[in-house]
Amino acid sequence: MAVKSRLQLLLPTATDMFEIDFKFNEPFTLESGEVLDSLQLRCTIYGKLNEDKSNAVLVFHALTGSSRIGDWWNGVMCDGCALDTSEYAFVCVNYLGSCYGSTSAKSLKKLGKSYKKSELPLVTVRDIVRSNVFLFEYLGIKKFKAVIGGSVGGMLALQFAADYPELTEKVISLAATPLSAMGLALNHLQRQAIYLNDIKLARQIAMVTYKSPRQFDNRFGRKPNRNGENPKEKHENRFDIAGYLDYQGESFNHRFEIESYQLITKAMDLFDLTDEQIQQISTKVSLVGISSDWLFPADDVRNLAKRFKRNGVETEYFEIVSDDGHDAFLSDIKETSRVLKEILTAETRRRRDEFNVFFNNSKTVSKCVFA
Repeated sequence: MAVKSRLQLLLPTATDMFEIDFKFNEPFTLESGEVLDSLQLRCTIYGKLNEDKSNAVLVFHALTGSSRIGDWWNGVMCDGCALDTSEYAFVCVNYLGSCYGSTSAKSLKKLGKSYKKSELPLVTVRDIVRSNVFLFEYLGIKKFKAVIGGSVGGMLALQFAADYPELTEKVISLAATPLSAMGLALNHLQRQAIYLNDIKLARQIAMVTYKSPRQFDNRFGRKPNRNGENPKEKHENRFDIAGYLDYQGESFNHRFEIESYQLITKAMDLFDLTDEQIQQISTKVSLVGISSDWLFPADDVRNLAKRFKRNGVETEYFEIVSDDGHDAFLSDIKETSRVLKEILTAETRRRRDEFNVFFNNSKTVSKCVFA
């Protein structure tokens, strides 16, 4: 295994960032049976690992995110924030198949042994989780304090809990369930756009699913496009919401690879834990819904929590109350921070209460002995 590392300084609101590129020069077999010749993963760490590495928290990023948590959760993760870098070290790995430093979907076409090198192999959520576990031994991390993820990152967190229950004390999954028929339909439409080589349209469809109707109404309403176009004058003239979607599609076209979008949305489609897999989970699970999310509705997350409980998993449900839709776990920093703090401090309170009970009982026993 080859390793390349570099130390970089983030914005003043965050802490030092240590970034490592791992290259595994050995075959990696996917769940489908297809074999990759080699594997590269980019890992970013925020905060400082303590001597025994017991303060590590694993974070899985969302569909188009990167391992640089500070780029998309700044304000949620920093010294003194809900994800407190003065107490924990946060580890994030860019997905297998993503395009921000790890083996990308485009490069996967060149690495295969058992499939045609012009084709894109199937990569599952389980494959992504298993590839991450490869490098934890190198980092010296034996067990994570918590595993956290939102959206597809939440799927990965739950898969991690099922496949490696001994490697974490707690799992927090935000806005994630197996996709409903509506979610599958929307992903299908996005990939149909991809097959037409139109990643801009795919992104525009996705942006609609990430927001709530109320948020769109409040922000855009029926206002004409802010560039001065009047939709009443010409067919091609846009309302403000259309200008926003066009801008999102155009900017996305310059920062994400079309093959990675195709691969990861398919991995999302295939995620669906069986009852047998759920029963393997031995750690405490916190499932977080979002009140205005219609891609992963809060009721679906709540029902998944009930299913986990029926299968013997210690599970709690929490809810982010926000008009921001599915994206609230990224955009509504205040509310997301509130929920994460509630979850993460609950365990500290529980341990403190257990200690107080033990201490008080010990004092009672002492009085009886020496009376």
